[in-house]
Amino acid sequence: MIAMFDSGLGGLSVWKAVRAALPGWDITYLADQAYCPYGQRSHSDIAARSVRMGRYLQEQGATLLVVACNTATTAGIAAMRRELSIPVVGIEPAIKPAAAMSRTGRIAVLATQATLQSERVRKLLDTHAGHVEVLRRVGEGWVEQVEAGELDSPRTRERVAAVVRPLLEENIDHIALGCTHYPFLEPLIRELTGDGIALYDPAEAIARRVVSLLPGTPPAATPAYRFITTDADASGMRRILPLLIGVDYPVESLPLE
Repeated sequence: MIAMFDSGLGGLSVWKAVRAALPGWDITYLADQAYCPYGQRSHSDIAARSVRMGRYLQEQGATLLVVACNTATTAGIAAMRRELSIPVVGIEPAIKPAAAMSRTGRIAVLATQATLQSERVRKLLDTHAGHVEVLRRVGEGWVEQVEAGELDSPRTRERVAAVVRPLLEENIDHIALGCTHYPFLEPLIRELTGDGIALYDPAEAIARRVVSLLPGTPPAATPAYRFITTDADASGMRRILPLLIGVDYPVESLPLE
């Protein structure tokens, strides 16, 4: 069984890519909505919480864990790899390809504050983006809008425009999305950027990495998909799930301390 977790529902953008690449595999998705958003928490709190999520999923029978959250990856992947006995696949902003393909020498990275300030992102910038100027921006309120299922509301449009519109005056030609919630707002971003700015969502790259780590034959002919929230009330995730993945599935509530 493949397991994945995120602070909330953003990791479903990765879930869709993994399911498409591995249609025969069981997948359990855990949304830590009781602690969402992670981006406003301390590094140590995020690391401890990530280990807690990973341990639970390993106990549930996971053979591979996908950390479908940039913030949890930056803060907790080292601890998870120490504490867990299964492979752990993290996610990070696609800074490398964005920098490599830039023609203007200016790119943007959109992510949470915790991700942008992390050592992991600093190393990515030093290693792969030393030859370009990188504008780092927080998608203020974006996570909350996706969690609420407001993908196209006036408030969401306002919040997306407040971040993206100023970038249009900065001569950037690539944007790396550094939060798994943000791809769900790509249609609104595209309305502002048009086709002149490339957007990088690392979900498909993560799916390819998962494929490389698993045997070629799925364990069951009919895959089972399980969705769990740490919120005491599962109705919110149950309502929004079809909006994000196009299919309605049962959702379990499992508060985890």
